[in-house]
Amino acid sequence: MNTLQRQARLFRLVRPTAAPGSRMVAEGAEWSDGAVALRWLGRWSSTSTWDGIESLLAVHADDGDTCLHWLDPPPVRPAAPPPETPGRAVWLPAPTPDGLCSRCGRPWPCLACGP
Repeated sequence: MNTLQRQARLFRLVRPTAAPGSRMVAEGAEWSDGAVALRWLGRWSSTSTWDGIESLLAVHADDGDTCLHWLDPPPVRPAAPPPETPGRAVWLPAPTPDGLCSRCGRPWPCLACGP
């Protein structure tokens, strides 16, 4: 489980084709708690859930050809909080409804946008 992840991340499963190139065979989401939902594409589409990316890849990418492509950038690790001064409150910008910092757009709480 990724404890730093505060929102879902989207991905695609891609496999090589006979001609040069590759094709997308499934798309999915890794939820903030580490659970994974996968939607297979094609004539007989289906959806499956997994306890994590590792278990999904162990079953569906064990051939060495299937690749997972993240569509989102990796989560931004919050900066270390500034040292606290006794009696001084730390100000943080408000989060937006989607859980991002209202000043810089990074995952909230964003400690880089302090006073």
